[in-house]
Formats: sequence, C-alpha cells, structure tokens
Amino acid sequence: MSSLREAQKQLTRDMIVERALKLFTEKGYAATTIDEIAAAAGTTRVTFYAYYPSRSDLMRDFMARVNAVLDRADGPDKASTAVELVDVVREGKLPGILGWLESRAALWPVFRPYLDVLDEAAAVDRDVRTLVDGWHEEVISDIVRGMQLAGRFPEETHHIRGTLAFTQLDYVATLWTRRKLEPNRDHALEVLADSWYHLLCDEG
Repeated sequence: MSSLREAQKQLTRDMIVERALKLFTEKGYAATTIDEIAAAAGTTRVTFYAYYPSRSDLMRDFMARVNAVLDRADGPDKASTAVELVDVVREGKLPGILGWLESRAALWPVFRPYLDVLDEAAAVDRDVRTLVDGWHEEVISDIVRGMQLAGRFPEETHHIRGTLAFTQLDYVATLWTRRKLEPNRDHALEVLADSWYHLLCDEG
C-alpha cells in the first residue's frame, strides 16, 4: 500500500515538474505563478506547496533531474561528480573528448530546457543563483580533477582552464536551446573538442 502511495506521489511530482517546465519555457520564470502551475498539473496550490514549499525547492528538483540525465552521482564528499568527464580529461585524447561531447550533445533536448529555466530563475532568485553557481563549480571541479590526475599543467592554471572549458560547452549548447540557432552541430562539436584538447590536454 505504501509503495502505491509513493508511486502516486511521484506521478504528482512529475506532473508538477512537467507542467512547470512548459509554463516557464513559454511565459518565463518570473511571469509564471504557482496557481498557474498547480492548475496546469490538475492540482491545487496547497498540494503544490506540500511537494515544493518554495520555488527554490522546485528548482532543486529541476537540477536533480539534470543530474539524473547526465548520470552525475553523489560522491563521498556529497559533491555531484561525473566519472566519465574526469576520465576523459585525465586520458587527454582528442577522440575521447569528442566522443564525450557528442554523447552529451545527444542529451541536450532532454536536459537543456531545465538548465535554461534554472539560468533564468538565477537572475531573480538568490537561492537559485547559489544552486546554479554550485553546479557550475561541480562540473569545473570534475574537469580540474582530470588534469590533476594526469599531472598536467601548473596547478594554479587548472581552475581557469576548467572554467573556460565549461563556459565554451555551455555557450555552444545554448545555440540549440535558448537562442534557437542551428549551426552544423558536428562541426561545432569538432571545434569545441579541439579547443578542449589544447586547453586541457596538450602541453606541447
């Protein structure tokens, strides 16, 4: 009986998230009300707050779903980590970097809409800004960890290299989502992979 109840709760939670994502994408984060989300999900404001006491809690669920799609797991220090990203940077091979980027690009239609809403929310909500900034740092830390394991580049340059690599990836990804532009994806990923290789792997 409890498992059925939990399944029903998850269905309600999924419905709220799905409808909220659609409304945020269509109307914008600031312009969308809790009542509109609840009505679109076929529930009430009271039920919404039972699942998400604040908008920030809803955004945390958005981020959790991004991490689930990207297979980012909780590490021993409770930071979200992506083992494949660490490994591909540590190995430092151009084909491996391109393969990893292509695998993530294939998932853009699934997770980028969540990140786009999170970025928009971060502009007006300090709690969400902290959440998004923390997630960015987690990804950058994975890139840095790969360089550290490889013993590559001076330690003092690791964070700026990781930050530049992440920023490049984030910008390219927005060309297919928020900005609705459609450059040749294969060419863009090849250029990005080459940039990552020289930035993170090639000490020559």
